[in-house]
Amino acid sequence: MIKVTPEHLSLIDQLHRNPNQSWGESALLSCLDRLQAGGPTEAEEVKVHDGWAFDDGFCLIYKSPWGPTVGVRVEASGRQFIGAHADEPTAAEFGIDIADFTVAEPLGSSSYRLACDTTGLGWWGDRPFPLERSA
Repeated sequence: MIKVTPEHLSLIDQLHRNPNQSWGESALLSCLDRLQAGGPTEAEEVKVHDGWAFDDGFCLIYKSPWGPTVGVRVEASGRQFIGAHADEPTAAEFGIDIADFTVAEPLGSSSYRLACDTTGLGWWGDRPFPLERSA
């Protein structure tokens, strides 16, 4: 088994126990499952610290590959989905895409455009960004 953070495992467990997942919760679970499995990157390069869903997307706080701990906010109609696996994705396909091509990728130039919340955590992705670590 690939080594992941206790927070990552706890989030997966919580989401699996919810039989009536929203689209956002299903997408978040798919993303977390993909990151746990490794996807196209080494799981040790991404460390999940927190995450939560909203109606059509989710937020994830993680240590980025070769970079700082950041937050990313993604939504179904946002700009982070690149459509590598599907043009009109299910929640599961969306989560896999975000894991593979957003979270697992180094921040690159996005690291220069992070918007800090009240705790100093830098956010990127689809606006509006949370002002605190849970929304």
